[in-house]
Amino acid sequence: MKKTLIALAVLTVSGASFAQSSVSIDGQFDNGFQAIDYKGNKVQGFGGNGSTTSQINFRGVQDFGGGLKADFRVETDWSTVSNNANTGVKKADGTVAGVSTFGNGEIRGGLSGGFGRVDIGAINNAQLDAFLTGQNFGTAVGSAFRGLFVTDALNPVSGSVVRFDNSVRYITPSFNGFSAAVLNVQKQTKANSSNFGGLGAYDYAGVQEFSLRYNQGPINAIFASTKQDATGVSVTAFTAGSAPAFGTSATADSTVANATTQTLGANYTMGDWKFFLLNQTAKNSLVAGGTNLDRTATTVSVAYTMGANRFNVQVGNAKNSLTGLKSDLVALGYDYDLSKTTSLYARYETIKDTAGIVPAASTIDGSGTTRNRTALGLRIGF
Repeated sequence: MKKTLIALAVLTVSGASFAQSSVSIDGQFDNGFQAIDYKGNKVQGFGGNGSTTSQINFRGVQDFGGGLKADFRVETDWSTVSNNANTGVKKADGTVAGVSTFGNGEIRGGLSGGFGRVDIGAINNAQLDAFLTGQNFGTAVGSAFRGLFVTDALNPVSGSVVRFDNSVRYITPSFNGFSAAVLNVQKQTKANSSNFGGLGAYDYAGVQEFSLRYNQGPINAIFASTKQDATGVSVTAFTAGSAPAFGTSATADSTVANATTQTLGANYTMGDWKFFLLNQTAKNSLVAGGTNLDRTATTVSVAYTMGANRFNVQVGNAKNSLTGLKSDLVALGYDYDLSKTTSLYARYETIKDTAGIVPAASTIDGSGTTRNRTALGLRIGF
């Protein structure tokens, strides 16, 4: 639910008409009890993002008339259970929690009209869009996000990013339900860890992304293909956790040269039922030659709504083509709507990771092969 902060009329450059402007704020608050079995090492307590990403969005739009608009979004993802995570303050044991800083989510601004729309910024990639279209668990517990599936095959270990810095995207108008999008990121090979975000300020892989969507009637489907080129991109100027080379921290994946991710996400609505299909192939190659990642993942899901109750089930697997082994997923979800924006939820996800696909959770993982996650919580939209 968006809350308008400012609404005003501004005289346009031509002096012949007025542009209506507004700024609004919206977001999600999610936290509750969580229990995780990290392949034999069990932990439990209170955490966030059990069913969705907690975030605050600042949005602005200016309507020039005739269908032409300018708008922006600044997203901040934040912790709902930890001051340390939001501030980076050291904890009692001397370690520092992950920092949740202003504008750490999607940042984009652009123009839209009869020509379609153009955006510039750190834009959510089409792989994320396809992933969210092909299953009903978001990126939270039950989704196998950054488990069986990735949104960035260049960095499957260090945290598969969902957006790229310094990106530009064009989306066509919709024709009979069809639309297409193209996203580009220029490759940068001038390392300088002291100035992030500027042209040539740090090494960054080039990105070429294409997506095709059909959204009409009961069918919503999107196919996304992303190619990343890190050939000649150096990571020698960075230390662990510093600059986002290759689109993320330049640590685990510094030997990867290029990658291709292709994802099909589709859903079909039939009354109170909704059926989902998600299929992905992810491959990357090494600087020195050879293949580091070659994975195919497929899941099917079903959602059923009965009044204030919503039920979700997802099953599927991912195959490591380099070894021939598979990892299997089963996920269950239940939501009870207290209002249009607030829900109680329960989520359960189990991945039998025979293929060793799920990235290791630092030093937490045990010696087993199965990872289980359970979340019970409250989600508040505003």
